[in-house]
Amino acid sequence: MTVGTKLIAVSQLVTVEDGQELGRVKLSPHHVRTVTSRIEASGGSVPMERVLASLEKRLGYDSPTFRRPGKSTSARLEKDGLGSIDFLGHPGRFLVAAGVRVVEASFALDCSGSADTPIHGSLTSWYGSSGASMKCGIVPEKGKWFREAYDLVCPGAHS
Repeated sequence: MTVGTKLIAVSQLVTVEDGQELGRVKLSPHHVRTVTSRIEASGGSVPMERVLASLEKRLGYDSPTFRRPGKSTSARLEKDGLGSIDFLGHPGRFLVAAGVRVVEASFALDCSGSADTPIHGSLTSWYGSSGASMKCGIVPEKGKWFREAYDLVCPGAHS
């Protein structure tokens, strides 16, 4: 099982000149990737709620957390966008990144009382959201989910 944050969108690059007050700048999302929740299983369908509840319990969540199959991050971005930000007159080139927590897991579902072999499958789902604002020239640590955003948007950035 893997759990981690994946980049789903970046903003346009915003340049603020020394002493310039832009006020609140609306940020438009530029899609990087779409994560869609899905459950795939050998031998047909599985009880989705049972699979999700089992995973949520294993990860220590008390209530339904993961998006149900078919729900994608693109719908979230269309609804919420990236918002707006005030750079407070600080000079530089800035960007904002958006990410979601993604879980990918395989499972074996044993139908108790049945002589059938267990059903094997895999699950991909997402939950929550993360955001980061960055200034070009201040390079984020490698391995961080928002480093990808920096490398995509900041001029001259190299992985």
